[in-house]
Amino acid sequence: MMRRYRRLIPYILRQGRWLAAIFFLTGCSSALAALQPWPMKLLVDFGLSGTMLPTFLQSLMDAVGLPATPMVLVTLAAVASIGLFALNASISVALSLSWSQGGQRMVYALARDLFVHLQRLSLLFHGRRHVGDSLSRLTEDTWCVYSLSDNLLLAPLQQIISLLVLASIGFALDPVLGALALAVAPVLAASSLFFGERLKQRSKRSREAKARLVSFTHQVLGAIPLVQSFGAATRNSHQFAKLADQTVAEAQRAALTTSLFGLVNGLITTCGIAVVLYVGGVRVLQNAIPLGTLLVFLAYVRQMQNASGGLFQIYSKLKAAEASVDRLLEVMDSNEMVHDATDAQAFPELPRSQVGHVVFQGVTFGFERDRPVLHEISLDVQPGEIVALVGSTGAGKSTLVSLIPRFFDPWSGQIVIDGVNITRATLASLRSRISIVMQDPFLMPMTVAENIAYGRPQASRDEIVASAVAASADEFIRRLPEGYDTILSESGAALSGGERQRISIARALLKDAPILILDEPTSALDVETESVLMLALERLMQGRTTLIIAHRLSTIRHADRIAVMEHGRIVEIGTHEELLTRRGVYRSFHDHQFASSLKEVV
Repeated sequence: MMRRYRRLIPYILRQGRWLAAIFFLTGCSSALAALQPWPMKLLVDFGLSGTMLPTFLQSLMDAVGLPATPMVLVTLAAVASIGLFALNASISVALSLSWSQGGQRMVYALARDLFVHLQRLSLLFHGRRHVGDSLSRLTEDTWCVYSLSDNLLLAPLQQIISLLVLASIGFALDPVLGALALAVAPVLAASSLFFGERLKQRSKRSREAKARLVSFTHQVLGAIPLVQSFGAATRNSHQFAKLADQTVAEAQRAALTTSLFGLVNGLITTCGIAVVLYVGGVRVLQNAIPLGTLLVFLAYVRQMQNASGGLFQIYSKLKAAEASVDRLLEVMDSNEMVHDATDAQAFPELPRSQVGHVVFQGVTFGFERDRPVLHEISLDVQPGEIVALVGSTGAGKSTLVSLIPRFFDPWSGQIVIDGVNITRATLASLRSRISIVMQDPFLMPMTVAENIAYGRPQASRDEIVASAVAASADEFIRRLPEGYDTILSESGAALSGGERQRISIARALLKDAPILILDEPTSALDVETESVLMLALERLMQGRTTLIIAHRLSTIRHADRIAVMEHGRIVEIGTHEELLTRRGVYRSFHDHQFASSLKEVV
C-alpha cells in the first residue's frame, strides 16, 4: 500500500513552507482545544460553588488586581470562553488559507505532470481510452494528493498531538476515567478496518461510473452534426439518463457505506461517553472528584474519542483515496510512449539540399501482437523527392507515414533519415524536421495567427501573414471579424473544410520543415476547392521531401514516384506513366476512378 503513496509524497513535500505553517497552526489548535473546557471548571467549581481558589490561581488574581468574588469568576469564565473561541476561530481561518494555498499547489503540480505525461503517451494508449476518462483522471483524481497530505501527514499529527495532550491531562485529573476513555480505541480500530476496504471499492465504482458519464457526454458534444443529422438526440438522452442513473446509484452506495461507518463510530463513541458519565457521576457522588472536574473530563473524553476516531478513520479515508491513486498510477506508470534513447543526439546540421533523405529498411509494424499491419517495407526517398502512396483502405499507408515522426516504433527494421536511425535521434530534433497536413486538420480554440504559428510560436506577424498568403488563406482570413486575431471555435467549426485546410497548410509553411507528410489532405473536399488547394500544396511541396497519401489519383499523377500498397506491402512503384504501362494494381485503380468520373459527368 505504501509503495503507491511514495509516488505522490514528493508532491506534498515540495510545499514545505505551507506544510510548516500548517504544522505550527495545527499544534496551536490542539493546545487551544485542551484549554477550552477549563472556563467551565472555573465557573462550576469556584464561581458557582464559592470554593476557595487554588493558591496559584489566587496569586494570579492578586497579581492582576482582581478580587476573587463569585461574580468576577463567572465573568472571567465567560470572557475566557469567548476569547478561546475567537482565538481558535482565527487559527482555523489561517489554517484554511494555508490549506487552500499549499493543498491546491500540490494538486495542480500533480495535474501538470499528469498532463505532460498524457501528451507523451503513444497514440496506441489514447486510442484505447476515451478523452472523457483522461479528463476525469486529470481534473478529479488528482485531488487524491490533497487527501493523502491530510490523511498521511497532517491529520495523524493533529490527532496524535491531541490524544497525547488530552490523555495526559485526563489521567492527571482521574486515572480511572482516563483509562475508560481510551478503552474504546480498539473498537474504533476494528470498525475502521471493517469499513475501509468497502469504502475503497464503493469509491472506485462511483468514480468509474462518473468517468463513463463524462466520457459519453464529451463524445456526443464533439459530434453534434452527426447527432443531429441522424436524429440521435433522443437516443443519446436515454443513454445519458441510464449512465446518470448508474452514477447516482454508485454514489448512493458509496454515501451509504460512509454513513454507516459514521453511524457505527458515533454509536461506539456515545457508548464510551455514557460509561464515563456513569462512572464519573458515581465518583462525584462519592466526593472522589469535584463536579467541575467531571464536566471538564467529559469534554476531554469527547475530544479524545473524536481524535481516536479520526485517527482510525484515516485508514478508511486512505482506502477511499486509493481508488483515485490507482487510476492515476495506471496512467503515470504506463510506459506506452515513444521516448528518447539514453544516448540520443540531435540531427547533424546539413545543407538544406541534403536534408530530407528518408529510408525505410525492412520495416514491420502492427497495433496488436501477432497482427502486423506493415510487412518488411523498404523504400528510399531522396531529398526533395515527392513520393505518393496509394492503395485501398487498410493497406497501411497512414500507418507507414506515422512511423516517420515516431508516433510509433516499428517492431523490426529501421527508418533512417539523413543517415541517422531515428530511434537514436532526439524526438525534438526529429519532429522539428517534419510537417504534417492531415485530411481533417486540427485547429485549436485560439486566434488564427496562433494556429498558424503553432509550430513556430516565436514567428513574427509578417511571417505569419506571408505563410497565409502562400497558402491562399490571407483573403478569407482578413474577412473574418477580427482578421488574424479572430478566435476560432473548437476544431474551427465556423470555417469551411477548405479554409481549415488552408490554415493547416499555412502552419506547415511557417514551420518550414524539410520533410512533409500529406495524409489525404484533399479527399474530403469538392473538386473546385481541391483545385484551389492544390496550388497551395504545390508551393508547400517545393524543395521538400514529400510523402503524400491520396485517394484521388489526379492529385498525385505528377509525383516523382508512386508506391502502390496492398495488405501492408509495397507491390508496385514507379512514375504515373510507368505504372499505367505495367497494367497492374495502379492501372486498375486508375481505370476504376476514370470510369467513375465518366459516370458522374453523364
